[in-house]
Amino acid sequence: MAAIRKKLVMVCDGARGKTCLLIVFSREQFPDVYVPTVFENNVADIEADGKQVGLELWDTAGQEDYDRLRPLSYPDTDVILMCFSIDSPDF
Repeated sequence: MAAIRKKLVMVCDGARGKTCLLIVFSREQFPDVYVPTVFENNVADIEADGKQVGLELWDTAGQEDYDRLRPLSYPDTDVILMCFSIDSPDF
């Protein structure tokens, strides 16, 4: 287990690929089916500047129904990653 822990929260509209991106990064596999996420956490152990870092990956719900819950994942966050789909400019 890494002595250094950092929290990354990914924010994006629903069905844009953030869960797939986090699963591929943390588990090195692509999910077979789409299952909307409410809140999902994974940990990826990485090396940065020669040090082991436990990167907590927080996957937030992108559906509008969860807009009021999403801010609950923000406290103590080190990195917020905002993603979007270039083929859906209306979102």
